[in-house]
Amino acid sequence: MKFGLGLLISLLVSVSFAQSIGVKDIPADEGETTISVKKGSSSTENKFEITSGEDDVEGDEATLIKEARANWKKACTEWKKELKELNKENRILTMNCGKMVCSTEGVESICRSKAQYKLKIQVK
Repeated sequence: MKFGLGLLISLLVSVSFAQSIGVKDIPADEGETTISVKKGSSSTENKFEITSGEDDVEGDEATLIKEARANWKKACTEWKKELKELNKENRILTMNCGKMVCSTEGVESICRSKAQYKLKIQVK
């Protein structure tokens, strides 16, 4: 009984130390040699994709063109703030509100633009 218990313990000890790797007989004279050993999942690297998009930025209507421009600037600032809040992982590459274009319809003026952004998105 004691012999069987001793054999079991020695087997467990040898199995616990058997997690080593030996490398032999790799010719190093044939240029560059790289040996890589990875433990666990083989796809641990994160894969990213760059995506672009557009949004409409529109300020509130105003009776004066000066007010309409100020409203557009406020809307642009809010758009950037929202995009940054959604960007918890710092993946915004570029963002801009685009060129402001103002128009007057009746008594009211309004300023609009096409905002553009580029994001780095994790795919894997």
